[in-house]
Amino acid sequence: MEQEIRNALGLGWTEVVPEPLPKIEPDPQLKVTIYDFADLLAKNEPPKKQR
Repeated sequence: MEQEIRNALGLGWTEVVPEPLPKIEPDPQLKVTIYDFADLLAKNEPPKKQR
């Protein structure tokens, strides 16, 4: 009886192999340099008023 329950649950089979857990890949980090930031500020700088 115990063996029948194990077979019904799949515990009696040697062919049952647990699936490997998926590898969690880290999110790619954006690399921004100070030069990129300076270029962005220069492009979006409002026009200076002439006195």
